[in-house]
Amino acid sequence: MSGSDLFVANGTGGTVGEYTTSGATVNASLVTGLFSPDGVAVSGSNLFVTNMTYPGEIGVYTISNGQAALSNSSLITGLDGPQGILVIAAPMPGSGPLALLGSMALVGGMALRRRIARKQ
Repeated sequence: MSGSDLFVANGTGGTVGEYTTSGATVNASLVTGLFSPDGVAVSGSNLFVTNMTYPGEIGVYTISNGQAALSNSSLITGLDGPQGILVIAAPMPGSGPLALLGSMALVGGMALRRRIARKQ
């Protein structure tokens, strides 16, 4: 899902379609010519699609205005039946969490020094 659009793999049809979250068709054949696509993932304007060719692969398409342009059909290759994929955006920590982490490390280091000093 991206914004208000939902991307659906049609394994038997070899396509990926784009639909709104209310169920309206944007483009039922957004991506065609696939062999049993099973997984889709979206990151920004990139659509990642599994393709069960042998060996299996994951391709990437650029989506815009209900159309898809192939960027790289073999982004990842040599897979054995790729089925589900997921894109996870790792947020960059802000200064608050980094300051907290640094403070925790400082306090932990001081406590460790005290324990070592007591044992000596």
